[in-house]
Amino acid sequence: MPTPLIIGAGSGLVSAALFASAATATTLAGLLFYLAPLPICLAGLGWGSAAALTSALVGTLIVGLALGPGTGAVFAFTIALPLALLTYLALLSRSNEPPQGDGAAALEWYPPGRLIAWAALIAGALAGILVMILGYDQETYRESIRQMLEHSAIKELDKDGTLFTEENIVNLSAAIARALPAAFAIVWLTIALFNLWLGGLIVEASGRALRPWPDLHGLELPNFLVILFAVAMAASFIPGLPGLFATGFAGALLFAYVLQGLAVIHTYSKGMPARPFLLAAVYFGILLLGWVAILVAILGLAEPMLGLRQRAGSSGQPPSSSGTT
Repeated sequence: MPTPLIIGAGSGLVSAALFASAATATTLAGLLFYLAPLPICLAGLGWGSAAALTSALVGTLIVGLALGPGTGAVFAFTIALPLALLTYLALLSRSNEPPQGDGAAALEWYPPGRLIAWAALIAGALAGILVMILGYDQETYRESIRQMLEHSAIKELDKDGTLFTEENIVNLSAAIARALPAAFAIVWLTIALFNLWLGGLIVEASGRALRPWPDLHGLELPNFLVILFAVAMAASFIPGLPGLFATGFAGALLFAYVLQGLAVIHTYSKGMPARPFLLAAVYFGILLLGWVAILVAILGLAEPMLGLRQRAGSSGQPPSSSGTT
């Protein structure tokens, strides 16, 4: 058996074990689930697309046999196949011929911005699938969330029933129902991109990387995403399931522009004496204050018009060639 297939089968086993442990454990469930895509990313970025696909298929088979076909399908469509697709895209390249045939042709790798765009679209689509699973119409969808709240451990915190009354549960379930598609899309996108980033760092450090580390400071999202984002934001106000579907895409694309805004801040702040404090304030603000993330996303949206990174380069602060953030 070729080495990539062996590596893929082994990484699929590890990914399935992490996912199954997250489904059955309690204390480390979150951490195990977040890292479940990492073996697939390592196999793909270090040994090629065949290894990533083998990892996805083997992991799906193991999860399906161990936890049932339904759980296997969840693993396949939320972790295995999307990450295998993203690693495949990350390894795409084309020969960039120099003008008039001067010198050797250089490889042009798939841009990170387009990779993030694909990941955001996948996140929005998965959020829509989640809505359809919970309910075929808006009332059924809200009722499913209300029932989950009533049977969750949160009610154990209010045993006398004074806080989580029926009215409060209905109001809380309505708020969660509205925000759930965007929240799910953002969380999924964060997990997918984090594992791709971490997998890239690991294979780069081990000397197994099949593509050079990209310049993340120069991250540029495709221009068509601006139109999609505007349409998704406008459609998110539509009542019913169409508005919920649009909310998922709007949340994912908003997060994508947050990443572009962070790339702008990293580049433009080079050489500033207070750069570490500025970056720390921005990241803590994003984690703790939602409006900071919106401001960073607006900066990312406006970058094609403002050209802040180009100004930083012309003022003697060229982006780092290492691409690390």
